[in-house]
Amino acid sequence: MKIKITKPGIFNAKGEEVAVGTELDVKSEPTAWAGRYETISGGGKGKVAMTNPAAVGLKAVHHGGGKFNIVDGDTVLISGLPKADADAFNAMSDEDKKAYVEASKG
Repeated sequence: MKIKITKPGIFNAKGEEVAVGTELDVKSEPTAWAGRYETISGGGKGKVAMTNPAAVGLKAVHHGGGKFNIVDGDTVLISGLPKADADAFNAMSDEDKKAYVEASKG
């Protein structure tokens, strides 16, 4: 599958940020990069186009360097989470996710 980076925040294995507009060949869909790339070719079987990525809701996504951010669409709400915390957050119900974000702001 071929993707094109559309937003900043994607890092390579050396920890260097990949420039917006860069096209990459990947073996599978990089779901942790949701909202920051578009599929150019391949990988389209059984997929439904998403016209409003902000409607996805709260989720923890990989930011680079082993750290994760909690985002709502393209808005970063909490940054710098370790993988274990990000995995636990993504396993929560929508109500628990909202409560976690509110408690972290206080």
